[in-house]
Amino acid sequence: MGIIKRQTIQSSVYTYAGVAVGFLTQGLFFPHLFSKAEIGLLTLLVSLSQVLTQASTLGLNSAGGRYFTYFRDADRQHNGYLLISLLTMLAGFGLSVLGLWLARPLVLDYYGTASPLFVSYYYLLIPLTLFTLVFSVFDNYARLLYDPVTGTLLQQFALRILILLSGVLYSLGWVTFEQFLYVWLVAFLLATVLMIAKVIRDDAFFLSRRFISVTAQLRYDLIRYSALSLATALSSQVILAIDKVMISNKLGLDDTGIYGTASYFAVVIAVPATALYKVSGALIADSWKTNDLDNIRMIYRKSCLNQLVAGCLVFVGVAANLPGVFRFLPAGYDAGYYVILWLGLGKLLDMATGVNGMILSTSRYYAYDSLFFVALIFITIAVNGWLIPRYGITGASIGAALATGLFNLARTLFVGFAFRMQPFTWRNAAVIALGLAVWWLAVQIPYPAPTVPMWQTLLDMAIRSALITGLFVGGVIGLNLSPDASSMAVTAWQRIRRVR
Repeated sequence: MGIIKRQTIQSSVYTYAGVAVGFLTQGLFFPHLFSKAEIGLLTLLVSLSQVLTQASTLGLNSAGGRYFTYFRDADRQHNGYLLISLLTMLAGFGLSVLGLWLARPLVLDYYGTASPLFVSYYYLLIPLTLFTLVFSVFDNYARLLYDPVTGTLLQQFALRILILLSGVLYSLGWVTFEQFLYVWLVAFLLATVLMIAKVIRDDAFFLSRRFISVTAQLRYDLIRYSALSLATALSSQVILAIDKVMISNKLGLDDTGIYGTASYFAVVIAVPATALYKVSGALIADSWKTNDLDNIRMIYRKSCLNQLVAGCLVFVGVAANLPGVFRFLPAGYDAGYYVILWLGLGKLLDMATGVNGMILSTSRYYAYDSLFFVALIFITIAVNGWLIPRYGITGASIGAALATGLFNLARTLFVGFAFRMQPFTWRNAAVIALGLAVWWLAVQIPYPAPTVPMWQTLLDMAIRSALITGLFVGGVIGLNLSPDASSMAVTAWQRIRRVR
């Protein structure tokens, strides 16, 4: 658990730094810089490119998490795993480009009326998908070599700095919106180049065909697992994108822009989970290889508790400060108030159930995870199809939270019955109760009037956030709700005393 803790902390530091930059960029700067439709375009392009990226890997990225342990051999260039990944990627990308070309008439019919701006820039999906895809392959490869930190640094922080700089160029009037889109694409390209450079620097850039060594059984297992994990990974991205796709069609890009900006606040809550998944996947796969169920149980139990602690703290902080946040956004964005709450709740439910999906997807029952994801697509489409026409973007967020809750309930029950792993204790319930109590206390403080100067709103948010942090963290440590958090607090205090 020491490796997980250290690398999760490192990844979280970089990610939260990126979140701060992203908040300034996409949460505050871009809404004042671009129209809602233009922000909706950026949101839709990114969402669809992530779906295409998953499709283009043909499932091998996910299969690597389970089977790379059989390739791992630096002296033999990891038996050609990187070359196999790149060739698979090229084949998958070619199929995706063909699919985009064939789908254009359908896109014109589906988006032509409600979202014409997307139709105009439809083919930007090709370079955006390519850059995202190559980054994904090399990031996954580095993660399998126990380096999840570099990809997190580049994707969560460096890329957001580059996107911020591209926005600055537009704000200065040096580029038009169309030119901004190409500068924006270059940001993704640079992040990808830096990811490749890191792999080269680590002497892990192996492309020799003579070291490729895959037994017939391993080849069969890889193809079978890749096919199933492709359905899983593709389904997961479709689920993340379907709300934006349906909003763009039914309501237009303006609402997509508001929804995309609101969803960014929910992403903040899931930051610790992103870091943990990158670190824990390879370790869980290795534990399955040696049948070390005790280690998997420990990772599972701690992931549920510690992610719940981190998620509750951020969720309460975001929710209690929303009235102040909307003062810094243009008129109309307050329509995303309940979107943030519902999407945040969905993220919190996902975090509270820990690495259940990682355990299932790396076990012998991995096929069931694919079935869960496919079923979730139909549930999500059906729920959104009913809720969006009735409740607009709030309906989409309710649908997302409901689908996430049902999905994680199914996963958790399956892991519990199949492997006798039940990660929850009284501490999990106590953390939720503490979070609710702190939230209630935080909103009892009167909010500044909308007419007061902005600095008073900022001061209120700072004081309210400090109160929430102090009460929640103090309660977690004082009641020993998270042994890991208490241990970190003791270690930090001892270091402070030594400095004195």
